[in-house]
Amino acid sequence: MQSQLTLVEPLPGIFVEPGVLQPTSASKILYLTPDNVKKCTITLDLKDPEQTQYIVDSNLELTYMHVRRPYDPPDQPLATLQRREVLPDKISFRGGEKIKVKSWLRPLKAFSTFPAAFEENGTTYVWDASIVGQLSMYKASEPDTPIAWFQSSRKLVMDGVPTVLPAFLVLQPDAADIQDLTVVSFLILEQKARMSNKRTELLSGRAVHGVSAID
Repeated sequence: MQSQLTLVEPLPGIFVEPGVLQPTSASKILYLTPDNVKKCTITLDLKDPEQTQYIVDSNLELTYMHVRRPYDPPDQPLATLQRREVLPDKISFRGGEKIKVKSWLRPLKAFSTFPAAFEENGTTYVWDASIVGQLSMYKASEPDTPIAWFQSSRKLVMDGVPTVLPAFLVLQPDAADIQDLTVVSFLILEQKARMSNKRTELLSGRAVHGVSAID
């Protein structure tokens, strides 16, 4: 029989990991359930459906992703991302004109997803990935002060019970002020990071298999 997993909300400051940012008392925490940036619910409270902030959905081919707020009209989601294999990805906001993702969420280095930046009300916001792969966002003028960051879901044992800590996105006040843009930009970049990691794992597996075959 498989052990039953208990899903619990993380308690700030308890599970401190080296090199991983932790929530503070000023943080706003958005939980992602499940930990799938292509299709999930983003909420303030895992137990209260009324606290849902966003619903993320993708088609079967994964060529379109929609980010909706509970009150958005069906034909005007907050954002629609069109993924394309050869041509640049495009995005539209609230049913508006489609623009290239990279013209809004600009990569700051050639041939690299990170860092990437967008502008809002004259302020430049930058997303980057740490050495352990944790995404964080900061103002370009304050690169040492993260204002948003993501923690993926984790499995551990608490008091002898197998437990899952859900994925969550932490927003400090400056990021909460532009919450919609913070969430949309995060979803795009986290998905790119996961795709890149998967490609790396596949290539590593092939390399190891190739060496074994030669041996």
